[in-house]
Amino acid sequence: MRARMKRRQRIRTLTIAATLIIIAVSLVIGFYVALNAGSTGLDKYDSVSVSSTDLGTMYQVSHAAYGPSGSSLLVTSGGSPNLQAASGSPFVTNGKPIIVYIGADFCPYCAVERWSLIMGLSRFGNFSNLHYMTSASGSEGDYATFTFTGSSYSSKYVSFEPIEQEDRDRNVIATVPANASLGFGSAYPFVNFNNRYLLTTLIPDTSILAGKNWTQIFTSISSGDSTGTVIKEGANAITALICRIIPSSLQDSKSNEVCNAPAITSTSIGLASPSSSSLSLAQVPSPAFAPLPGTRQRWS
Repeated sequence: MRARMKRRQRIRTLTIAATLIIIAVSLVIGFYVALNAGSTGLDKYDSVSVSSTDLGTMYQVSHAAYGPSGSSLLVTSGGSPNLQAASGSPFVTNGKPIIVYIGADFCPYCAVERWSLIMGLSRFGNFSNLHYMTSASGSEGDYATFTFTGSSYSSKYVSFEPIEQEDRDRNVIATVPANASLGFGSAYPFVNFNNRYLLTTLIPDTSILAGKNWTQIFTSISSGDSTGTVIKEGANAITALICRIIPSSLQDSKSNEVCNAPAITSTSIGLASPSSSSLSLAQVPSPAFAPLPGTRQRWS
């Protein structure tokens, strides 16, 4: 009887010990996974809808003091220019010039360029259904940014067609319509302004976002520190390009106020403006853009 009780006690003791070991191992594994899931802890916001507060803040910083000219970021000559002239019929929909963006969620250069691109476009219209995103961890920086997947943009001056081709884990989540890929090679980010200007990497120093969350980046833009200044310069470069493609028939006092701001007029494009005949959009056949994914792709 006593031997049986001792045996049961040993079994209970071993069971408890085994359970504790399993719990301890699970905690260690969980800690390791959490530690390596992202270097900044921002990843938990991936795919979360941008708050109305942050959308409002983005609009405010976009319309506040523009800061310096964006000329220094637009390179049109030398071994690796990031801005080139395009040729062929302009991209048009409903009489509005089309801006095509091709990027990927993992891409660090896309991460920093989206800040400037959203700011520039916010001067001419409004975004909705934007989502927070971080670039891939490790060499891709894990930078706080946004994703255009599933987003919408409304403007009376331009149409914006964004395509995030790959997610944060480099999985293909969208295909680029053939008629939107003119000038696009394989490098992200890529922006085609009305098939008039082709822009690749705008801000080469992605480290300006290092260690900052969205609130801190907004603060940098508002205060005009080194990070905010570069993002503003990028926004001004993009704004200057947008001003070049808006036809006179769509220009009004609001667009003129943006395009005549000193930071915009002082941004030198370095390439000839499209001729007036090229901008006679009503006489140019409009390419039929294939529909883009309307539902948000989610991943773990």
